[in-house]
Amino acid sequence: MTDQHPQPPHEIRTSRLTLRAARAGDGQALHDAIAVSLPDFFPWLSFSAQLSDVPTLDQVSQSGQEAFAAGTFYVWRAWEPEGMLVGTVDLHTFNWEVPACSVGYWLRSDRRGRGYATEFVSAVIDVAFGVLGMQRIEARCDVRNERSWRLAERLGFTLEGIARNDDRDAAGVLSSSRVYSRICSQEQPQA
Repeated sequence: MTDQHPQPPHEIRTSRLTLRAARAGDGQALHDAIAVSLPDFFPWLSFSAQLSDVPTLDQVSQSGQEAFAAGTFYVWRAWEPEGMLVGTVDLHTFNWEVPACSVGYWLRSDRRGRGYATEFVSAVIDVAFGVLGMQRIEARCDVRNERSWRLAERLGFTLEGIARNDDRDAAGVLSSSRVYSRICSQEQPQA
């Protein structure tokens, strides 16, 4: 990361959760959260074709920690006070000329219906606008993944259109994405 870009906090607290930057040693908690959720993640998330083992997920966590330090990819893991990993949210694909970035997220399946995803993704969006100075945040959701694009809409993102046949899902099937954006000047959505 160059010195000209601000560094986001490694830890963010919401009313119910602690968001902590990815770090080495998160592999077991990540494995447990993905294992519970794998059937719901497939085929939307690229890693959902097969459950990775703990050492692989430890390496993913280490890489996430290094990318955070380098300022190229920011991933936070959301934790309940009792220590349960409930989801992740990340900022990536930075264009510092605008400045703009993309957001990605997932929620552990057995923690749905509690408003956790809205809470932790909203907190990171606040950091993106307030700390990093983003003017635009983009969210891309598979057109078939209604839970994901409904969350973007709840968070005040505007549908810009459908990118047809722009990706392949975890099963290798050609898929299309709903492209959303939220602009810095937009008012915060009502929860």
